[in-house]
Amino acid sequence: MVLFEHMNNLNSTLPANEARTNFYRILEEVGSKLRQITITHRGKNQAVIMSAEEFEGWEHTLEIISDKSMIKSIKKGLSEIRSGKGISEKQAARILGW
Repeated sequence: MVLFEHMNNLNSTLPANEARTNFYRILEEVGSKLRQITITHRGKNQAVIMSAEEFEGWEHTLEIISDKSMIKSIKKGLSEIRSGKGISEKQAARILGW
């Protein structure tokens, strides 16, 4: 219980020496609370620690935004929805088999 209370006190930015001392606590926080912790060295931001799950989400997001044809398709779909040409939620659910 004391460990949990201490974890709440970890700042979102830590110098490298403090991060080393609190490494396992940092892993627990980023894994269970979806937090990011920035590690500094000599006063400069050097790294960010985040959960593997969150990192994978960022990777997928980067894949999507780097795919020009997918972005074009998303924009087209949004434009159709805004203009009333898109399909209803009910129709989409039927097409997807939901």
